[in-house]
Amino acid sequence: MEIDVERNNCWRRIPVGCAKKKTLFLLFVVTTLIYLVLNWEVTKSADFLERPHENHRIRLKPAASPSFDVLSLGPQDYKRLVDLNDFHFTLIEPEACKAPVFLLVLVPSAPNHLHKRLNIRTTWGHRRMEVKIVFVLGRVQDNNLQKDIENESEVYRDVIQGNFLDTYQNLTYKAMSAFKFVLYHCEKALYVLKMDDDCFVNMPLLLNFLKNDLSVYGTDNLFLCNDMTGSPVIRDVHSQWYVSEMDLSDEFYPSYCSGWYAILSPDVIFRLYESTQKLKYLSIDDALIYGIAAKKCNLTHTDFSRYTLAYRSLDLHFNGTYDSLPLLFGSPNMNPEQIKNCWLFFRSRPVAASLRGALGT
Repeated sequence: MEIDVERNNCWRRIPVGCAKKKTLFLLFVVTTLIYLVLNWEVTKSADFLERPHENHRIRLKPAASPSFDVLSLGPQDYKRLVDLNDFHFTLIEPEACKAPVFLLVLVPSAPNHLHKRLNIRTTWGHRRMEVKIVFVLGRVQDNNLQKDIENESEVYRDVIQGNFLDTYQNLTYKAMSAFKFVLYHCEKALYVLKMDDDCFVNMPLLLNFLKNDLSVYGTDNLFLCNDMTGSPVIRDVHSQWYVSEMDLSDEFYPSYCSGWYAILSPDVIFRLYESTQKLKYLSIDDALIYGIAAKKCNLTHTDFSRYTLAYRSLDLHFNGTYDSLPLLFGSPNMNPEQIKNCWLFFRSRPVAASLRGALGT
């Protein structure tokens, strides 16, 4: 009992024996805190690409060579596009990937968006030896517009066109034709960016991220985008996103990518393409390819929204509000003037060597 009393009174009376015990205890507490802080810093640095709202990190694999076998798709695959059995490219650039391509940029574009394509070519998409940009279009019924597209293709050598009619309901065909181009005509590209024609890319920083944070030799299992989780299937027949219960009975889509941009490794494109080819056609291309098909082949994307300007005011960016953010992409639905302003803004600023360095980790 005397020992217990002494222990209970140690913190009040602090005799010589108790002082040593208290010193050891405090030393243990301080040491533990230091360890936890240091360990948190290391973890924070290692997981700098972690999703902000759940434990979801990039899990890369060393790039295999080759990372996929297109012959495994069968001899009839080239002519098939989901439920189309007579697909072919009406315009294609067979020499597009003759030289090594570090980053292939696929830009689905409406046929009459010539001004948007020109804006990209003269801003963030200007010629770089290691980057190849390809604009993906569908068939048009206007002969004059078709002639304009063919002239554009002749001048810039960066337009491919599928034989499906270019409509909103056929966006899945357009996305799948872009993937088909990668697999059959540009299979040696190390990285692929699929990007809408109304968005901005901070290309110098993106290239540094791919080279310095990932690998100059490419990687496998790369699937980055802005996450869409908990999106309901729209049943309103007047909506452009309408899907009938006959086409899809689920009330919610699986977690998928908002399709205005996605960074992919070729092996991921192969798996998404192969999976989608076996599914029933849906016009909601993002949900079908990045959600339903991805779930079927056990692919998981990583949310990359912290590196985009999406859902932030563009005006605030230019007054210094977002200077501390390492932005790779602008917002969806930007007009050509906004894209040009973003390009001029980033062009005048130093380029961080990597996202890790830009975050100060």
